[in-house]
Amino acid sequence: MTWIAAVLITVVVFASGHSTPRQHPQRKLVRFWHRWQGDWEKQVQKIVDAFNASQDKYEVVAVSVPGSGADAKFILGVIGGDPPDLMSMGSGAVPNMAANGFLTKLETFMTPEEKRRFFKESYPAIRDIGMYKGSCYGMTIGADLMALYVNVKQLREAGFDPDRFPTSLEELEAMGMKLNKYDEKGNLKRLGFLLSDLNYVSHYFGGGFYVHEDGKVELNTPQNRRALQAIVDYRKKLGFENVLRFQAGLNDIEGAASWAFMHGDLSVTYDGQWRVEELRKFKPELEYRVYPLPPPKDGGKPLGGTVGGNYMIVPVSAKEKLGAWEFLKFWTGLDEPDRAAKFYNMGGWLPYSPAVAKSPTFQKWLKGDKEFQAFLDILASPNCKAPPPIANLQFLNDLISRAEDQAVRGAVTPAAALEELESKFKEETAKRRALGYEE
Repeated sequence: MTWIAAVLITVVVFASGHSTPRQHPQRKLVRFWHRWQGDWEKQVQKIVDAFNASQDKYEVVAVSVPGSGADAKFILGVIGGDPPDLMSMGSGAVPNMAANGFLTKLETFMTPEEKRRFFKESYPAIRDIGMYKGSCYGMTIGADLMALYVNVKQLREAGFDPDRFPTSLEELEAMGMKLNKYDEKGNLKRLGFLLSDLNYVSHYFGGGFYVHEDGKVELNTPQNRRALQAIVDYRKKLGFENVLRFQAGLNDIEGAASWAFMHGDLSVTYDGQWRVEELRKFKPELEYRVYPLPPPKDGGKPLGGTVGGNYMIVPVSAKEKLGAWEFLKFWTGLDEPDRAAKFYNMGGWLPYSPAVAKSPTFQKWLKGDKEFQAFLDILASPNCKAPPPIANLQFLNDLISRAEDQAVRGAVTPAAALEELESKFKEETAKRRALGYEE
């Protein structure tokens, strides 16, 4: 099915986005679409206002587009010749959009010095997410990583020193079991630790899910099987149904003050770096630590994981590409890292390069939110990777989630789950190539 047909079948009605009125009608208009709402939208508008105040050639007008139809609306805009000039989208969509010819190669806007800085000085994982077939189609204005959030009080009450965290996954699992609390019926009332998310955990076992340009895949590997087996084994100790009941009883809304960790329901949990800023805003009295997930004792790799987040793209049929590029540079900090540092700090986002992270403004902020440093340590590690830059990345991610779910439920063994994953991915790839796709 073609992109056009898929979009026309899937999308019937779009909720309209909303924007602020123009303040500088004499300037060149740069239309910017994003998906943030609520408090996040206010932060974005502050960045837009800062850019508009910094020069007198362009006016960026931000439009909040509901996430449920944003990608489809974008595609229709590109096809119809009326897209935004710039859009922020999830990193996983970038290779697919690039493969279908919807995006502009961003290096075509770069000066030689900007190319050098971007390709040589960026954090490799963050840079690679926006790459497809050797060209840059997306740049981050806020990357995301996962690490462990630790409730200091609960660890101390259980006899653990929160400043001497386990150095192996096995030690962490043992700690987690001692931190669990149950009611008189044996139901979990507090979860000490839960090992999950195969796509992420696999990197700590020396694995990960990769698809290379030559077609070679690393999916059903010994390292990935070990990672999935560890997830299954630990879930058995907790009880699959017990964990489900516990999770169903949580009032845990992403981005809100109801995060279960804030209220003591989770002793050790891994989550994104944006939670550091949320804890500062909504629970400043909570004493906590942040640590990378420790690797297993045998064959493990420290400071691993995959990067995701928000990436800026310029549609191939955008009307004001140069203005879009100027705003993108302004936000990312490609030309002025210290100025851009405060933009990343607003949302608790990870910057595109060490130049921003080491800037005076970022370092000053880091002193107040020192637990954020753990994420920068992971980001700088060679074991922190980008997802494979393939057009059918979402299909692969769905297969990984399904394999984990089936294995954890006991429907199949970890080995069988990953064998099926690789088989289905190769089958889908063969179908796509038969239809004329490169991958």
